[in-house]
Amino acid sequence: MKFNGTITHLSQKGLGVVKNDQNNMSYFVYGTWPGDIGEFEVIDKPLNNKKFAYAKLITLTHSSAQRQTPVCPYVGLEENSCTGCPWMIADYTSQLEQKRNRFVYAMKRAGFDTTQLSIGPIHPAPHLYGYRNRCQVKTDGEKLGFVSENSYQIAPVNDCIVLNERCRSLLKTTLQQLPNSLWREDSGHNWQCIELSDDMHADEIRINQKRPFKQGNTAQNKWMQAWLREKLAHNTHLGKVVELFCGSGNFTEIIAESDCASIIAYESERHAIQALEARNLTKVTTQIADLFKPSVWSDIRINVFDAETLVLDPPRAGLKKYHGFFASFTTLRTIYYISCNPETFARDAWFFNQNGWSIKDIRLVDLFPHTPHIEALVELRK
Repeated sequence: MKFNGTITHLSQKGLGVVKNDQNNMSYFVYGTWPGDIGEFEVIDKPLNNKKFAYAKLITLTHSSAQRQTPVCPYVGLEENSCTGCPWMIADYTSQLEQKRNRFVYAMKRAGFDTTQLSIGPIHPAPHLYGYRNRCQVKTDGEKLGFVSENSYQIAPVNDCIVLNERCRSLLKTTLQQLPNSLWREDSGHNWQCIELSDDMHADEIRINQKRPFKQGNTAQNKWMQAWLREKLAHNTHLGKVVELFCGSGNFTEIIAESDCASIIAYESERHAIQALEARNLTKVTTQIADLFKPSVWSDIRINVFDAETLVLDPPRAGLKKYHGFFASFTTLRTIYYISCNPETFARDAWFFNQNGWSIKDIRLVDLFPHTPHIEALVELRK
């Protein structure tokens, strides 16, 4: 089915939304921006929702005022196009506006009256290109690139302009190793994964070797660390600090600089804890624990019951497990929540709100220009 329409807004996942007046259905469309007018075609892509479906742009008859030509030659609508930077089609000012809209909508949907929240403009990225300090590429031994949302196949690339100089050099070195019979896909898998990071050497390039997590934008990570440092410096009741999802210590080192009494840092990945322990930070005790395990709060209660401050930086799934949470933190005064997913943060923040916690500060920061991703730094008080 083909139809004509106008992209009215973006979905929570950053896709354009257009209504088909013929059947009163709304469709998600990749590679479009609010204000785009065109001809669309319904595509057979599964979606467990009777009110929405997917379509593709056939002809763009009128471009949005915010639309721009992508600088990267690999961005496109074809099946073999890279979809890693889908918002490169729009100017940066409108990207930031849409990211803020995404956060506000998530908070409204969770139950908050956003007119009572002070949600300022997003702290923009100082560099729109050459900012990314890590990436994961896919290879089948013959080609190498990123997975395309349009086909779920490898979209081959010879370069990536959002990577910083070190990662671009590593990418070039990796490409020079093709074809590579050792990198051919296994049975049941379409590709092998290779993680690249600006803190690694070329001889460390390996397939399917997971590297410790780190924030992907060095400059913006320093800004987030500065936010936390300032918050801790003005908190006169830090007491004992518990850090959940501490990773290899990105924020632990900031907490260790503060006047807190002690720190207990939790993480599920053993190699991340080992990297944190190698920092030799004072006042820090590390613990390995699966924070998504249903019984985790009863297991760790003895260590956290007297904590006054909580810092958490969970993955996109958010906190997720609530049972016994506040029963474990009986003396908690302050929560600093660092989130990379507006939807799961809003869900968790509403849970906190229903348990007597109030949001005192929200700062939004853009780590990944040209994508729908946004980070939120939030202070909550009892």
